[in-house]
Amino acid sequence: MKIWRNASGYDPAKAAPMTWMAAIARNRALDEARKRKPATLDLDSEDLHIAAPETDPLAGRQRQEDLVSLLACLDGLDSERRRIVVLAYCHGLSRDELARRFAHPVATIKTWLRRSLLQLRECLGS
Repeated sequence: MKIWRNASGYDPAKAAPMTWMAAIARNRALDEARKRKPATLDLDSEDLHIAAPETDPLAGRQRQEDLVSLLACLDGLDSERRRIVVLAYCHGLSRDELARRFAHPVATIKTWLRRSLLQLRECLGS
């Protein structure tokens, strides 16, 4: 509509018709873009906090002691069962994968895992 209304102001000596129309369209688009408010993020200041590494030295010490205890309890398991527990819970192998790897039925692997975890819980005093 703006081009139609300003058609009388077109001067062929200054620009080609397409250039004149493109300039009008461009300027109109810029005017509309400037009218809009910039988008803002509605975040609370709590959302902007970056997680810091743990600063409590006692918690790090406790984790270290827990790990030493767990390793000692794992040493109390039969070597094959210890490997099964580590592969299942540290490396994410499924019961089916463990059964194939150790050449035992899935039900046996399931039972060994359960008994081993109970033994570990008892050893850790949990």
